Amino acid sequence: MFLFCRKYIKSMLKPFFFALLFLCAYTVGHAQLNNASIFFHSGIQFKNNNQLPEAITAFNKALTLNKKFDSAYVELGHVYIKSGQIDNSISHFKKALLLNPTYTEALMAMGKIYKELKQNLDSALFYYSAAAKIDVANKEIFYGLAWTYNAKKDYDKAITNAIEVLKIDNTYRLAYGELGHAYRYSKKYAEGIEQFKKNLAVSVVDLALLYSGFCYTELNDKTGAMQQYEALKKINEKMAASLKKKIDSMQ
Repeated sequence: MFLFCRKYIKSMLKPFFFALLFLCAYTVGHAQLNNASIFFHSGIQFKNNNQLPEAITAFNKALTLNKKFDSAYVELGHVYIKSGQIDNSISHFKKALLLNPTYTEALMAMGKIYKELKQNLDSALFYYSAAAKIDVANKEIFYGLAWTYNAKKDYDKAITNAIEVLKIDNTYRLAYGELGHAYRYSKKYAEGIEQFKKNLAVSVVDLALLYSGFCYTELNDKTGAMQQYEALKKINEKMAASLKKKIDSMQ
């Protein structure tokens, strides 16, 4: 009878024992994730206060507790950029992308690094293009593409991407710069005038008037150029003076 009772008790306790082990493991794991989050938020505060060594330490502690913390890898990548440790930043952005291939912020950061710091235009296009497939409403991505295509002298693609930027934000000044550059060097002046008219129909932007005025001068259309000058003079006299100088030099 006693032997039977022992076996019965053991059989009853066994599932309870495994359940207790699971609960302990879950509790420890949950506590680690919470602590990782605490270190992560500390890292953000250090980063915002420009305390870069402290931020690096905090983010690394978060990653020690949670090796799948993709946001910590990204934030650490940003801090390494600010610290001038470019190769370390690339390594951490890549780790984030291994965990989450659609992490737009990491893709954009990689595109910007290769565009501005590594000057590897093909790699920049690779990452910006991947980001553009995921976030179709991000003007910074399409601006990055427009700038990079201009740098590669692929003006048609630069134009396409600059126009995408302006569909998102018609007042985004940097995009007008890329658009004006692409129309000028591709010598598509008439096409440029038509595009800038569309932009001006949405909102009056000084750069749209300036670049359309320049396009008119290239087509030797002084009347069209003067119309842009008169409109531009009302909102930006300095830009208007630049356009007028170009008009006065026309034969």
